[in-house]
Amino acid sequence: MTLVGGVVRDTIAIRRLGMDDHSHVRHLHTRAMAAQSGDALSKEERDAFVAFVRSPAYSDLLMSEEVYGAFIAGQLIGTASWHANGDDGQVARFSSVFVHPMFARHGLGRRLIAEVEARAFQSGFHQLGTSATPNAVPFFERLGYHVASRGIKTYGPPRCALPVAFLRKSLPRLGPADHKPAA
Repeated sequence: MTLVGGVVRDTIAIRRLGMDDHSHVRHLHTRAMAAQSGDALSKEERDAFVAFVRSPAYSDLLMSEEVYGAFIAGQLIGTASWHANGDDGQVARFSSVFVHPMFARHGLGRRLIAEVEARAFQSGFHQLGTSATPNAVPFFERLGYHVASRGIKTYGPPRCALPVAFLRKSLPRLGPADHKPAA
């Protein structure tokens, strides 16, 4: 076993989440947003986000994405998801990146993003995008994303509007010599 930032790395399991996990996802997302959004969001914005997370529309959103969860001893401690975005299907969009406050800043978010990036890359995507609240922008910049623009992202119903940065990243394309056939 390897100790990484106070967490035993080998005890973390990452798997795709399903509908049976949605109540745990909701709890994690509201807890992480409340603890980590700090001064980046107003109380009204956080309350609107919590109302959205508790709505049926949130399950619809989760069902439209490939959501992966990180677990320790069967407890969900982090999530990240991806799906194809855009009319041309050329961009993989990442969302639902949340880490339980107790496990924040121990490399779990980085590990979850690496998981969904690898899955998107294996599916043929080289352009990646995400939207992030201001508190999360430095995290994505450390992972090679750059801010393309800033704005407001709306969700709902119930209506939830959050200030976000829209971030982009390009992955290198493999040449013929780099391509390894599947076994």
